[in-house]
Amino acid sequence: MDKKFLIIDSRPYGLFSIFLHTIDNIKWAQDNGYIPVVRWNPGRRDPNRGRVDRNNFLTENTPPSFNNTPGYKHCQCLYWNKDGWNGSKNPWEYYFQRLNSYTVEDATRQDFDISDIFMIGKSDNDIGNKFLIADIDRYEPLMLWNILGTDLEHKNRVEVSEVINNNVKIKPNIMKKIDNFHSKHFNKDVLAVHVRGTDKKLEYPHKALPLQAYLDAIREYLNTNPKSKIYVASDNNEAITTIIKEFGREKTIVYNAIRMNKYISKDPICLTPATGPKHGEECLIEATLLSKCKHLICTDSNVAAGALYMNPNLTVTYLNRMYGK
Repeated sequence: MDKKFLIIDSRPYGLFSIFLHTIDNIKWAQDNGYIPVVRWNPGRRDPNRGRVDRNNFLTENTPPSFNNTPGYKHCQCLYWNKDGWNGSKNPWEYYFQRLNSYTVEDATRQDFDISDIFMIGKSDNDIGNKFLIADIDRYEPLMLWNILGTDLEHKNRVEVSEVINNNVKIKPNIMKKIDNFHSKHFNKDVLAVHVRGTDKKLEYPHKALPLQAYLDAIREYLNTNPKSKIYVASDNNEAITTIIKEFGREKTIVYNAIRMNKYISKDPICLTPATGPKHGEECLIEATLLSKCKHLICTDSNVAAGALYMNPNLTVTYLNRMYGK
């Protein structure tokens, strides 16, 4: 009997946005009798229209897709490289091993559908119908940010973590970089801080917080955990420099990565010429390191969500709720 496949593509969003929708699609596929394979080819539409000129991300190809949006050019994965990366031409396989023994070519030779956006959830108020997305009409927000601190939080995080652990394996050469950095710089008590800046100010209604909000939260944590080190992951150097200046270089751990200079800037890294496979790898490394810490200070970033899902026991200070944004 022929098998039925779901080919999971990407949209031109940040790495953990497309990673989380991939996790959601993997669960949908398995729940609905499909075999998932990940391709991360062009998605349905150009969300960057009117913001900046990013014609290098566009393609004339129009792959079939569930609920395809007519009238839009299709966009390449922001981490795609024409020459490939890390031994693969498939952006998913730049960073992760294949989900199973099947290739994309295997899938296209049999019965298949294509998806590039969250599949699980219903447009109703029953939280039991949701997996990652609270509202599939708008594809936002992640349900996680609504249920933090409730009885549903741990259950949801464990369920997502199980999908990740059962299906997703980071490539060994990247995992080695993570393990080496962790063993060299981390001790048993490390505070994780993820500062999402750059175009966060455009993500209505969740505006970028003042950097002082992060400093205050770090100081409060250190008051009861004075020996803790601080691992800071961010999309900009200004935030990292500010935290180092406040708490000292000896106490602060930073992974060397491509970043924007200013906390508030027009574009995130992934919408500038600095993007590409290496930036994607650095983002994955930083999120995984965040997940290995004892406690996380963050806003509603997909990178932070990725860390919380990788480690469902990671405790969190959610600054959006504290500051009403």
